[in-house]
Amino acid sequence: MSGTKGAGLKRVGMALGVALAAWLSPALAGALVNPQLPPPGRSDAFNLGYVDGCRTGFQDAGRDGYQLAGHRDERLYATVPDYKAGYDQAYAACYEEQQRNPRMMGEPGGVGRR
Repeated sequence: MSGTKGAGLKRVGMALGVALAAWLSPALAGALVNPQLPPPGRSDAFNLGYVDGCRTGFQDAGRDGYQLAGHRDERLYATVPDYKAGYDQAYAACYEEQQRNPRMMGEPGGVGRR
């Protein structure tokens, strides 16, 4: 193979690699989101609601290790909009996560695994 032909193929290979990485990035980014972590920059009330909502979502979806984890502060839920927003967002995200990717005790990434 001549030098110029090899260099041209190398550039084509690099371009394909960049295009493939750009195409896969959004799909991989969605797969790497941890629904247990509240979005950055939110209020303390939102974050507290988020933690409570995620635990309750996992409990209601049947995730092992979360049978007694659910909790919703009814007073805060009724009176603090940020708590309610965090709770509702996390409940939906964590419930759906367990439905899409069920985790059981002892599985890699599951509760109780060391």
